[in-house]
Amino acid sequence: MSAVQKLASDPPPRPIFPPDRLDDVAEAVIALTRELWVVIDRMTVMEKVMEANGIDLAKQIDAYRPDEATQARLDAMRAKLLESVLTALKADI
Repeated sequence: MSAVQKLASDPPPRPIFPPDRLDDVAEAVIALTRELWVVIDRMTVMEKVMEANGIDLAKQIDAYRPDEATQARLDAMRAKLLESVLTALKADI
């Protein structure tokens, strides 16, 4: 997998939300955690299914190093995800 790099889309090093929006942030974290669990669960099952069929997907994923085009696509997808989350939270980005 690729290492996380600092991108222009990363949030600025300052408070994004005032203290009175803390509950909104907590709700967003809980929602994202639920969605992340779905991804973790499905990825684990997929790795086990592939392993049962003779393909060590987990090892291949760990060893994978993206080419420049793939890394650029991953970076763009990461930026889009972050932007959509911050927009949904109505953060001043």
